[in-house]
Amino acid sequence: MLLLLVLCLGLPLRTGSQGEAWSWGDTSEQVGLRVPRQPRLLQRLKTKPLMTEFSIKSTIISRYAFTTVSCRMMNRASEDQDAEFQMQIPAAAFITNFTMLIGDKLYQGEITERGRKNGDRVKEKRNKTAEDNGAEGTDTFRATLVIPSKGKAAFLLSYEELLQRRLGKYEHVVSVRPQQLVGRLTVDVTVLERSGIVGLEVLPLRNSRQKGSARAEDDPGPPPSTVINQNETFAKVGFKPTVVQQAKIAQNGILGDFIIRYDVNREQRIGDIQVLNGYFVHYFAPKDLPPLPKNVVFVFDTSASMVGTKLQQTRDALTTILLDLRPQDHFSIIGFSNRIKVWKDHLVPVTPNNIIDGKFYIHLMSPSGGTDINGALQAAIRLLNNYVSHNDIEERSVSLVIFLTDGKPTVGETHVPKILNNTKEAAQGRICIFTVGIGNDVDFRLLEKLSLDNCGLTRRVLEEEDAGAQLIGFYDEIRTPLLFNIRIDYPSGLVEHATKTVFPNYFNGSEIVIAGKLVDRKMDQLHVEVTASNSKKFIILKTDVPVEPQKGGHGAPGSPSSRGDGKEDPNHIERLWSYLTVKELLSSWLQSDSEQEKERLRQKAQDLALTYHFLTPFTSMKLRKPVLQGGTLEVARGMSAATGPETVMQSLRGSTMQPGPVLKKPYDPRVKLSKTSVDGDPHFVVDFPLSKLTVCFNIDGQPRDILRLVSDHMGSGVTVNGELIGAPAPPNGHKKQRTYFGTITILVNRPERSYLEITPRRVILDGSDRLVLPCNQSMVVESRGLEVAVSANANVTVTIQGTIAFVVLIHLYKKPAPFQRNHLGFYISNSKGLSSNCHGLLGQFLNQETKLTTEPVGHSTNLTNSPLPPAEGMLETILQVKGHRVPVVWKQRKIYNGEEQIDCWFARNNAAKLIDGVYKDYLASHPFDTETTLGLGQPTGSEPSALIKDSA
Repeated sequence: MLLLLVLCLGLPLRTGSQGEAWSWGDTSEQVGLRVPRQPRLLQRLKTKPLMTEFSIKSTIISRYAFTTVSCRMMNRASEDQDAEFQMQIPAAAFITNFTMLIGDKLYQGEITERGRKNGDRVKEKRNKTAEDNGAEGTDTFRATLVIPSKGKAAFLLSYEELLQRRLGKYEHVVSVRPQQLVGRLTVDVTVLERSGIVGLEVLPLRNSRQKGSARAEDDPGPPPSTVINQNETFAKVGFKPTVVQQAKIAQNGILGDFIIRYDVNREQRIGDIQVLNGYFVHYFAPKDLPPLPKNVVFVFDTSASMVGTKLQQTRDALTTILLDLRPQDHFSIIGFSNRIKVWKDHLVPVTPNNIIDGKFYIHLMSPSGGTDINGALQAAIRLLNNYVSHNDIEERSVSLVIFLTDGKPTVGETHVPKILNNTKEAAQGRICIFTVGIGNDVDFRLLEKLSLDNCGLTRRVLEEEDAGAQLIGFYDEIRTPLLFNIRIDYPSGLVEHATKTVFPNYFNGSEIVIAGKLVDRKMDQLHVEVTASNSKKFIILKTDVPVEPQKGGHGAPGSPSSRGDGKEDPNHIERLWSYLTVKELLSSWLQSDSEQEKERLRQKAQDLALTYHFLTPFTSMKLRKPVLQGGTLEVARGMSAATGPETVMQSLRGSTMQPGPVLKKPYDPRVKLSKTSVDGDPHFVVDFPLSKLTVCFNIDGQPRDILRLVSDHMGSGVTVNGELIGAPAPPNGHKKQRTYFGTITILVNRPERSYLEITPRRVILDGSDRLVLPCNQSMVVESRGLEVAVSANANVTVTIQGTIAFVVLIHLYKKPAPFQRNHLGFYISNSKGLSSNCHGLLGQFLNQETKLTTEPVGHSTNLTNSPLPPAEGMLETILQVKGHRVPVVWKQRKIYNGEEQIDCWFARNNAAKLIDGVYKDYLASHPFDTETTLGLGQPTGSEPSALIKDSA
């Protein structure tokens, strides 16, 4: 609807303007006038691109939230600048669209399918994303931007989520972290609840992750400038701080989480049932029921990694929790490291003396040893099973394990599938396991699957957060079980594709949500029956819900309205049903151990996500690129972002009418390399496979020198240059300084001109579009016969027309010595497409043959003058290549990051007489210089007779 009108703005696309040195025009003449970038000039201090507007709009309809984030950025500098937009979204949310507006060009997001293996891998990545405040996880959406000088950019991000009820409240959280003070910052939230809104409140801004930002937890009320308008079923909340108000909260623009909390009226015990256009949703949250007794075992990690604050906070939290136990509960305590320390060999009732003894035992625990997760879980389950089987329990009760750890299994059974299987077999569906993971080293995937397999929940607590407070908050959610063995039935012939209808437990303050489709939209009533067990009785609730003919209202701001193709979007209940169904399929996929079943679930989840435009672990996002030209709209090939909802990295430059690059699945880092390469300081290696010989040599250049590595501009249209950076020499070394390649540039002239600049931190591809790829993200880009594959922090593979391939190794140092620099290595993997006239320091040796001979010392005409006469009878090895005769010595050299040692024949004296010409003949004037004075089919060994020039 009006979502596109509020398009947030600040994107990666560079729009060129006429007269700009870097603009792309439609004529070859303009391309010829292109002035190459000088990377060292870009190192000057720059002003940060200005964010002129940051807007968040949310519409919540019956607990289902539609959120759009829009942003505008402007580059005030006289040169192009990188910028980054960053947005934290709830981990439970699905991204539904990412739209960019650059000038008059609109880039519309499109959800596409993802391959099976890639989907599996992304799911694992998603489980490793940061969790926000323990109770609510977050994923981070990032868009890296290149904004042209004096230019503007715009984009829009949309996502959807079902609000979860915890502790009797729904909580809607939006991240307000624009990373800078913004002239126009707005947050607008609209709430529509037909049951009636109860207790709506706006909390202080919450921020406990970002350093240097505000911590407003102790503030007494809503953030400044917050306005609330509300009636019985409708509420509108606005937050519009001025720049001054923003600065008082946080000068770095990281304001925190804006949180709205509310509940709804609940008049019917059977719950709130809503029907709309053939779909229904049932919210079940009974109240005024007596609590069920709990049998609970607290299991907490006391390994060496828990030393200090973490263990102390855990002790304090468990002490608080023990004081909260009810008289009818039973409990025990287990601490575990490499030993399992059980407080009592049986569950004990809640009495003052037992509570005091339990507290004393907890505070005696000291951190040491490893982490025996399997042993601790088996001991806890054994305690609960023994208690239930050996005691005549008059009242029904629920058995729970509350398990806390900060690490991975290191002692006892460490094989994760075995731990999961052992736990599931022991619990037998009768014991629910609730897990809490602390810090970044915890195996959160294991904890998540433990809880999924055993009717529990899981939470993650970040290292810097108060683990004790998080544990208490988590316990508060499950401290009061009211029902167990809940089953909700609908007529089988009238309802289809209902979500989960059987639940092991219901805890006070939570909510059970079921959604489904009606077989007959014209039916006038829906029969609902709920059965469950309470502490002393069996409960049956029945009702007939009238089904009135309704039409979905799409007029609310922030809710989906029209797709723009003449088709209406589904109503909010239909989208809620699809959201819940996909979530359940993802959980079932995670739980399943059968490859066949996992594939079936994956395909089903993917199909549904494609239908409703959800970005999930099994789908990816592509940006369709409509381009207005001559009054017609052309939809060009888009860019497919192969990332899940945890991260979407896009960086583009757009001002031409050509199809843009395509981002595909993350790249497999296992690449094939050849020996022909230059790496290190810089050490050159040339492989002659036909002669079964390898030759090596060094080039001692100067910092900022740009060396021609492969020069084939007149043949295949490919040129590769490398720029040197300097570093001090190691102590006691024979060199005065070291040099490394800090930048590799590749110019591809056919079928169309493309420019590629590679540094240890990023890859810039300039073709029809400008694409900036960070080197710490794995991805593949295709553009007009050119494929660029980035393996995170490892290598970049460039494939040209399928017949030429280069691999650039990335060397990074965490703590570099004074003589070390982050640098690159260049390897020629496939040279079939290069012409016979190819030249350059490496290119001149491709497709050549060589041989070795031995001669008396001094016989070679290529020997340099020596102050000492040769010893009589001594022999030397001579390399014959391209008509040159070069003395060489046997040497060993390490390549591929030092992983392989090769034997080679080493040519001394800066490769004098081995290479054509001299060192200065290989110096380029700028990174994309294609001028050459060597090679080009001249007779071997002759001096160049002409200067062939074609400058980019």
